[in-house]
Amino acid sequence: MKLSRALVLAALVVVGGCKRKHVPVASVPELPYPSCGASALPAGEVLASASLRAGPDSNEPTVVERYELRRRACLYVLTGRQEWLRQSTDVEVVYDDALRPLRAWKRMTIPGVSREDGNADIRRYELRGPEVTITRRVAGGPRSYEMLRGQRPTVVIAPGRGVLTPWLRRAHLQPGGAVREYALDMREQLEVIRPVTLRRDPDLFVPALGRTVRVYTIYGRESVYADEHDAVIGDLGGMLPPERVASPMPRPTPMYGAPDPLHTP
Repeated sequence: MKLSRALVLAALVVVGGCKRKHVPVASVPELPYPSCGASALPAGEVLASASLRAGPDSNEPTVVERYELRRRACLYVLTGRQEWLRQSTDVEVVYDDALRPLRAWKRMTIPGVSREDGNADIRRYELRGPEVTITRRVAGGPRSYEMLRGQRPTVVIAPGRGVLTPWLRRAHLQPGGAVREYALDMREQLEVIRPVTLRRDPDLFVPALGRTVRVYTIYGRESVYADEHDAVIGDLGGMLPPERVASPMPRPTPMYGAPDPLHTP
């Protein structure tokens, strides 16, 4: 069935409007890495950490995730890595003392490529200015810069489920409660800032986890399971702790060097 000319034009307008939210610029302000004073941040205290992997009910059986949330002096830092056959993604998000994001960093590499850098696509998201800025470097090429128009995000959604842990902790919802905030969703190639509702559903006993968990949902359809400390320990899509899955762990994907949020891109 052919689309009418009016519908085609309308679709082009919508697509064009979305693209215009990413505005290429010659440069962006280079703010220093967040700190609590003159001294470097300490290693800090681990507040939450978990390893997750795809269980028998997952649509993608090779996905593995690790994350950790630390209190580092006056800041919180979330680090995570998600691996699967087609892509590996390293993430870091730095939060202020109220668990609101200040800066985010993402490195995507492709397992199996011959380049020493894994054909890396590295992006830094600066959230401390009047508009979100993106600094990007693709496969060792020159830097490029964009401004991402939209409301200042108070939430970061990245590849993996563990990155939701800071939001769950800050929201501190009771069953049936909900909160709506602007989120930087950087899971896709084209990042977006949009309002997202976080809802706490009734607690649920999950046989695959062997325990009762807190259930939180975003976008009305993506549900994660958290423990009594609001640390993510699984999701409705089949991600589980490795000890709850009988099959062997998938082979680790290449690291292509340690993540370096301070000096890259």
